Amino acid sequence: MKDAKCFFWTIKIGYSTAFLVGSIHLMRKGMHLLPDKFEKAFSVSPIIAFEANLEGANTNELKQYIQSVGVYPPGETIWKNISKKTQKELLEKLSEIQFPVKVAEKIRPWLLSTMLEDKSEDDNDSKLQHALGLDVYFFKKAKQEGKKIIFLESARDQVDCTAKIPASQQEFLLKDALRKEPMEGEISLNEVIELWQDGDADTLEFHYRNHHKKQMKIYQNIIINRNRGWLRKIEELFQLGENVMIIVGGGHVGGHDGLVRLLTDKGYQIVQE
Repeated sequence: MKDAKCFFWTIKIGYSTAFLVGSIHLMRKGMHLLPDKFEKAFSVSPIIAFEANLEGANTNELKQYIQSVGVYPPGETIWKNISKKTQKELLEKLSEIQFPVKVAEKIRPWLLSTMLEDKSEDDNDSKLQHALGLDVYFFKKAKQEGKKIIFLESARDQVDCTAKIPASQQEFLLKDALRKEPMEGEISLNEVIELWQDGDADTLEFHYRNHHKKQMKIYQNIIINRNRGWLRKIEELFQLGENVMIIVGGGHVGGHDGLVRLLTDKGYQIVQE
């Protein structure tokens, strides 16, 4: 990747520096050939902050919580909560990946959408995978090097941002997981990657917001509310007197409600590099 402006911002706080990095959660093998500024920021930062614990989903407590909010009560199934068209597409997908229908029908759309996305990933070098995401890369690296790791929210908070989306809007998430091609006028994952590589945070946020323009409660839950919640925690990190690298999803950085704008409005001098 060329060493030009990218999803990387610096904020000078007294004698220390905060580095804000917009992550991409889906990457291919070989995409971790990052500009030197990413690795240098990591090397000089004793504190690395992430959205939430990337290992948090493996705890029994969280698994039980996901079960409690992501599965229908006895007697209710997904079929009464999604359209006939989505039902047909879901059945085709379940057959394709050999996912048991009797299991799937008990799962709420928001949770089933994440499960189907995970099932679609494989070890093909050309495949975009969560396991290869920039956040995962630096999380593993931080653990290996004994960095102090801080989370901007709990794993339960991260679940709630989708679990608490109104039932009437959850089908939209499922449709996204089932869709094989972008809707007309929308960008593909490869185009998302290109925007990330070009450091174009505002355009990426515009497309993400536009994608949810008819389902703004989803955007509010996943982006706006979380950004505002993280702001207080980020300001607490600034007071520690040490360099800190803050890694969040690229969709949280640009735009009117993005972290760059929120931090600028608070008076911080933030510079994209």
